[in-house]
Amino acid sequence: MSEVLESVITAATLRTAIRAKISAGISRPAISLLIEAYAPPRTRGRRDEDTGRQRLPVEVIAHERRVAFLAALGQLEDDDPVVHNDRLAG
Repeated sequence: MSEVLESVITAATLRTAIRAKISAGISRPAISLLIEAYAPPRTRGRRDEDTGRQRLPVEVIAHERRVAFLAALGQLEDDDPVVHNDRLAG
């Protein structure tokens, strides 16, 4: 059954899941690191203009790893919110 799921999960499906996680508060760098973890070794992406790092497209994730990638993506927690406190205690 998982073989059927793996062949059905398209890059568009992965992008939709990624957009949902970004909307939920997951940072783009965290998602980029996850994509790198599921990409084949020594895969090169295009340079991200904001960070200067290589950014891989989701298409590099092999079909047989996409179910596992979606599971890992689902387990990513919201990034800790940045709390700005203008008052000093004391």
